[in-house]
Amino acid sequence: MTAAGHSAIRVETVGGLLARQARERPDQTALIHRATRLSFRELHAQSNRFANYLLAAGLQPGDRVGCLVEKTAEALVAFLGVAAAGGVFFPIPDHQADAHIAAVLQLTRPFALVVSAGLAGRLARWTLPAHRVVLDGPPAAGGTAWADALRAAAPEPPPVTVTPEHPLYLNMTSGTTGRPKAAITTHANVFWNTRSSVEQLRLTAADVHLCLFPVAGHPHELFARPLYLGGPMVLVERMAPAGIFAAVREHGVTCLMATASIYQSLVQHHELHGRDLAGVKLAESGGMRVSPALARRFCASFGLPILPVWGSTETAGIALANRPGADFKPGSVGRPCPYYEVRLADSQGADAGVDEPGELLIRGPAVCAAYLGDTDATDRRLRDGWFHTGDQFRRDADGCYFFVGRQGGMIKKAGIKIFPTEIEDALGEHPAIREVAVVGVPDATHGEVPKAAIVLQPGATLTADDVLRFGRQRLPAFKLPNVIEFLPALPKTPGGKILYRQLAAGAPAPE
Repeated sequence: MTAAGHSAIRVETVGGLLARQARERPDQTALIHRATRLSFRELHAQSNRFANYLLAAGLQPGDRVGCLVEKTAEALVAFLGVAAAGGVFFPIPDHQADAHIAAVLQLTRPFALVVSAGLAGRLARWTLPAHRVVLDGPPAAGGTAWADALRAAAPEPPPVTVTPEHPLYLNMTSGTTGRPKAAITTHANVFWNTRSSVEQLRLTAADVHLCLFPVAGHPHELFARPLYLGGPMVLVERMAPAGIFAAVREHGVTCLMATASIYQSLVQHHELHGRDLAGVKLAESGGMRVSPALARRFCASFGLPILPVWGSTETAGIALANRPGADFKPGSVGRPCPYYEVRLADSQGADAGVDEPGELLIRGPAVCAAYLGDTDATDRRLRDGWFHTGDQFRRDADGCYFFVGRQGGMIKKAGIKIFPTEIEDALGEHPAIREVAVVGVPDATHGEVPKAAIVLQPGATLTADDVLRFGRQRLPAFKLPNVIEFLPALPKTPGGKILYRQLAAGAPAPE
């Protein structure tokens, strides 16, 4: 299903979605964060105030506003205010090294910055724009306190026209290492992805959403679905299991969006403390693969399946997903979502056959058209209307898609292709193994061999020989890991994604 067949659908901007909800359900709770509750009317008014503040400061359509912020109500208002003013929001990833942050600032050249007081020190060494707003503390030299910025501006909609094709935000790629790329994401991209998600996942206005991704991930996933539907969104800053269970219970959360590693921590907490997820109808998992072992443990713990999905920066969110209530195939990320077209291309560019691996290519109105200031990357990854993901998938006879290898993650051992996911799934079945990640490492004899980084269940003991004996029952000998490393935890991003490059480089394990 593509957008071309739905010309009658009126595409709305993010500001238009919020304005519609403020008209139709002004007193409905829109946002919950700690003791703060904002109705749609209040959220609309506050975002308008911030938009008018930016315009009075001289912001022009297309100017960029960087945000180095915690996940709070003010951060969300800032995003919506930038959008209403015709500006382009972008997140500054606070978990990255200084060199990465410097590269982001050089690429984006922001007109203004919005900064949480506790993170302002990360920006101290660079020359910054004159307009700086500090959210939750005394303003730095030359900055403005958040309350002062809102107090000085009007709550009426700003006098600017923003169209669906206007850039909404810059979605930063290269979340682990390397030079950052900024995918230019329009209001229309977000609208079509949101509509697609709502249809595929069967969401309604009665749903209460708890998104556990950080602001520096896909920022619109904090709010786009609730804005489209008119339901509440709940923000929690940290992904500690106790806090997640408390938020679900206190606010009647029905929809979770998280990574597999967060769901793993919820299972562990449940097994120790007996907490439940009563009332949750959807546990959506993106950002990393859900192993069959985790899927079984989660369902056994909560009577609720994890619903794997797949999306990317360039697709503005999920593009493949399982459908609630449908038959679930372990390891599958489901089928293409509405308004996305998908194909698998073999090494010659032809369509891959059933159960044959191929590169995943995607197109549709939610797919970004370009990277900011990087024509080489645009020509390489976003060409002929298709986004070339670089990731290997296979499609079965029923049209279900299975992830088989990360971009650049396939291992060639003496010329033989090995997909790490197969080893991860096999070893992950061991009851003493909590998490496992497999990467390729150099080898003088074979060129490259598999390395398994393993985290054990609390109190469990296991040796490398134990792992190999278990693996021999499930894998051919050439796929057994040549290197086995036991770690207290796997290195991860703030959103819970495993940092495979650090594992391959032999970086120190987190404490």
